[in-house]
Amino acid sequence: MIKKVVVDKADRIYQMPLDIASLLPSRQGKLIRRADAIDLAAFNWPLSFNADLAIEPEALNPASREKLGNLREELVGWFAKYHQVKLHPEKEIYIGGPISSLAFALALANIDNGDLAFVPELGMPLYRKVIIGCGGEPVSYSVSPKNNWRPEFERINTRMGRVARLLFLNSPHNPTGAELSEKELANLVWLAGKENTLIANDAAYQSVPSRLPLSLMSVEGGKRVGVELYAFSYTFGLAPLPFGFAVGNRDAISGIEAASSLIRADIPAYFVDLALRNIRQYPSESIKFVRNQFLQTSAEAAALMNLLSLDVTGYSTVPYLWARIERRRSANTLARMLYRRARVLTVPGTIFGENGQGFLRFSLTASPQAYEEASTRIKKRISLLKGVEE
Repeated sequence: MIKKVVVDKADRIYQMPLDIASLLPSRQGKLIRRADAIDLAAFNWPLSFNADLAIEPEALNPASREKLGNLREELVGWFAKYHQVKLHPEKEIYIGGPISSLAFALALANIDNGDLAFVPELGMPLYRKVIIGCGGEPVSYSVSPKNNWRPEFERINTRMGRVARLLFLNSPHNPTGAELSEKELANLVWLAGKENTLIANDAAYQSVPSRLPLSLMSVEGGKRVGVELYAFSYTFGLAPLPFGFAVGNRDAISGIEAASSLIRADIPAYFVDLALRNIRQYPSESIKFVRNQFLQTSAEAAALMNLLSLDVTGYSTVPYLWARIERRRSANTLARMLYRRARVLTVPGTIFGENGQGFLRFSLTASPQAYEEASTRIKKRISLLKGVEE
C-alpha cells in the first residue's frame, strides 16, 4: 500500500489575509430550492465584448515591440495632457498584466526576507498578500473615520519608517473613495524621500469620477519616489482584460520588468489595438457609459440604504458605497442576516481590516434593477432590522 503523501504548505500561505469573497456565503445548490441571491458584493465591470465579435487569428498573436512602443507613446501623451506629467516612454512606463501581478512584481523586486512595508488598514487584502508572499513584514498605517478616511502617516517618522522599503497607497481608496489632496501627497512625498521609502499608488479607479483625481506623478518629486499602477480596462473603458501598466521611478519600473519575466505573459496585439483606440478617444463613450451607470445605480441604492438605516460615509470616486451600520453593530452579523433572510449579498467591512467593523460595502457595478429587487425583498422581511437589534 502506498502511503498518503502529506504536502506541507509554506507558512506564508497561512499568514495571508482572507480574500474578499471568503466571507461571502457559499452559493452551492441545496435540496431545498431558495430564491436566487442578489449579488451586491462582487465587482463586475459593466463592459463586455459583443456576442458577435469576430477576431482575426493574427490579432491574438503577441504584440510586436513596435506596437507596444506606440502604446507607450500614447500613454506619454495622455499623462502630459491630463496630468501635466512628462514621462520617458522606455524607462518610466511598463506595460504588463493586471494590477495584482504588477503589485506582486513590484514587491518581488524590492522586498527581501524580513523587510518592512507599509500597508493601509483599512485596505485591500492584496497589499498584505504580496508583501507576505515575498517574505516581508506588512506594517499597518491607519485609515479610519477619525480622519474622514484619509490615511495617517505618522509611523513613517518612526524607526520603522527608517527601515521600511515600500509603502502601498490607494488613492482613490477602495472601499471608502477618499483621495489625497495635493498638499497631503506633497507631504507624503517629502517623508518618503527623507526616509528613502518607495511609494506604490494603486490608481485603479482614477477614471471613475468625471474629474480625474490628482496623480502621484504630478506632485513635485512624486516621480522620484513613487510608481502608480493602472488597469487599462478601468482607466480607458475597455472590457475586462488582464492588462495594465505602471509609471514612475525608473529603478522601480526596471525592477517590475525584471520580476515580471518570472511570470511572463505575452500581450495579444488585439489588446493593444483596443487600448490605442480608447486612449485616443478619451474620455471614450464606454467610460462615459460606465460613469452614467454608476450614477443611476447610486440613485437606486439610496433607497436601500434608507430602508436598512445605513449611512453612506464614503466618497463618490470609486464604484462602491461604503455604509455605516446604525450604532456600529457587527458587520458580519448584518451581512449574514441580509443573505439568510433576503438572499442579498454584501461585503462586511471587516474583510478590509479592523477599522471596517460596523460598515458594509456595496458594489455599484450591480444594476439599478438589482438594488430595486433587493429593496422589494427586504420590505417583505422588514423584521430583518429587528434581528440586528437582537
